[in-house]
Amino acid sequence: MIGKLTKGENNTSADNDTAIVTIRGVIQWAVRELQCSGIDSPRLDAEVILSHLLGCDRTELHTHPEKPVQCAIASQYKKAIQRRVQRTPLQYITHHAEFMSLDFYVNESVLIPRPETELLVEAAIKKANGFLSEDEIIVIDIGVGSGNIAVSLAKYIDISKIYAIDISPEAIDIAKINARKHGVENKITFLCGNIYEPLQSRGIKIKAHFIVSNPPYIASSELSVLQQEVRDYEPHTALISGTSGLEMFERILEDISSWLRPSGFLLLEVAEKQARQIIKMMKNTNIFTSIQRIKDYQNISRILIAQREDNIGQDRN
Repeated sequence: MIGKLTKGENNTSADNDTAIVTIRGVIQWAVRELQCSGIDSPRLDAEVILSHLLGCDRTELHTHPEKPVQCAIASQYKKAIQRRVQRTPLQYITHHAEFMSLDFYVNESVLIPRPETELLVEAAIKKANGFLSEDEIIVIDIGVGSGNIAVSLAKYIDISKIYAIDISPEAIDIAKINARKHGVENKITFLCGNIYEPLQSRGIKIKAHFIVSNPPYIASSELSVLQQEVRDYEPHTALISGTSGLEMFERILEDISSWLRPSGFLLLEVAEKQARQIIKMMKNTNIFTSIQRIKDYQNISRILIAQREDNIGQDRN
């Protein structure tokens, strides 16, 4: 049961229109509520939510702790803390997620960007330096979600042209918001559909320098053991990939030779213990000359980078 907001240390109810609450008071109340609910970082979450509602930096909460909080804001804060108590992810409450030093709008229609995925983007940017003699770096992003990969690549690779694909129209809408926010909407073509299908149906004939994807990679049997914030709030279509967790990888690789140019790169984010199986799948395509693993911050093979053979004389356009 969510308790009442209080005025500073005086335990005066803030549920009526005349009560005045302070920054210090509402944070103390929120921290207690979050602690009792087992939230791992109660003070951080309490401060992030309040600074979001007040439109200020967290440091202002510490420098002006006795500043009054308007009744309407206090009411919104109480509802937001209740959502966090119920394990709604913090990013869905504030609608903000940081990725590659950029701020992304997110809601329940898209996955929350993870720090591990930055390793994929950083690797693609580094590899793009080898294509700088090209007029345009063409990228296909499969499973665009919030647009964190596509927008970041468009932002940090000057001559990039991104084809961003997602089966969810709601995700495409969110990605478009983020593309406009960061001024790269003219560099990204958003396509709603399944893997390469929207490229085919629209007659888009390209050979990409990069195909990148953070696809669904969780087996359906593993859903019940996921963290509650993930299991109950993040979209299952962006999490689950059949009974094995490998279904999306199989489908991406199935027709990859039609879309990846010679010397081009495939970059995939994979789950723990999947790398060996997916590398075998990559080798079975008989088009890749090298496959590299990048480990994440927990020493897990998280990113796979495969380069297609360079067929001399083959048409690259």
